Amino acid sequence: MGKKSKLTPTGHLTILKIYKDGTEETVWDEHNVITSGMGVALSHLFTASGSEDIEGFQIGQFQVGVSGDVDNYGPEIFALSSALTDADYGDGGAVVTSRSAIENGVLGVAKDFVSIRYSNIHRLSKTAVRFTLVLDDQTANIQDELTEVGLFMNNPQGLVPPSPILVAYRPFAGIKKTDAFSLIFLWTIQF
Repeated sequence: MGKKSKLTPTGHLTILKIYKDGTEETVWDEHNVITSGMGVALSHLFTASGSEDIEGFQIGQFQVGVSGDVDNYGPEIFALSSALTDADYGDGGAVVTSRSAIENGVLGVAKDFVSIRYSNIHRLSKTAVRFTLVLDDQTANIQDELTEVGLFMNNPQGLVPPSPILVAYRPFAGIKKTDAFSLIFLWTIQF
């Protein structure tokens, strides 16, 4: 008998502040957690039991939030602790959609998700993809510090209406977002 291949996805997150004069500052640079939602989504893909459309299996949405705990998180995370709402994102360039996500095996209440532009998804190698998540200088300028971010697969179960699932998560040290800079999340997922 031959060896069984093992799929062990990993991830890395770098967060940058880009100031209006072009100056860059790295404020976070660490691994992330691949959540159990990735396993759920991939099981639907490999058994052809979920979405009939490949877009359902694409990572195409993200959320940021204000209650991440860097001392208490793991692969069992299925939702951000306190995700921003459409109003929190403000009038910047974020394209926000309200959807009910799959949370712990069931549909949760509707929450707001930011779409990832296709131009911000880059294949780095045969096994690695980088997602560039952008909060421009006019987006998410709220009173609270941002402390968590999550990547979501679009609709792996093929539900109507589409229902995303959290596939990667990372809490981070608080960042007070202002209009002085854009916040860029460079998130690499390696399969």
